[in-house]
Amino acid sequence: MARIRLLEFFAALIVVGCSSDQEDVCDNLGACEQGGSSDWIQSCKHEAELVHDDTEAAGCGGLFDDYYACASSSFECRGATAAFPGCDEKRAALDGCLAKAQAQTSCAKLEAATAQCAGPDAGGGTSPPACTSARDCTARCFLENVKNACAPAPDELTTVTTCASSCPP
Repeated sequence: MARIRLLEFFAALIVVGCSSDQEDVCDNLGACEQGGSSDWIQSCKHEAELVHDDTEAAGCGGLFDDYYACASSSFECRGATAAFPGCDEKRAALDGCLAKAQAQTSCAKLEAATAQCAGPDAGGGTSPPACTSARDCTARCFLENVKNACAPAPDELTTVTTCASSCPP
């Protein structure tokens, strides 16, 4: 009986030891800001994995790892607001690396093409989602098949949808 409990203890240690810093950050954010929503936490982990893959491809993987290691170890929940004291410089370095890498993506080109569609004061101040390979592929399909990004024709959108169906998930 004691041997089984010891095996269960080591198995638990292995499982706990296998979580990544970004998974820990998602768990902490979910508990702090999202009421522990398991759906939100799983979505966060999935998005973090996509961003991790893209940062690796962009040559920013080390900066990603540095930031998430800092965020994981310095996380604080202040009421219902997450904070990562001491991680601002690491976040700025990661953001700078990603901005350089993403400036040439179809996501960035689509954002530039549609920036003034609703007028110069439109915006809302939200950041676009991470430019994953799937989103970049879909943006490329849109840019290659639509003449006016602010007023696509229905037949152009059909072509975009067909093209995007071959993009990675």
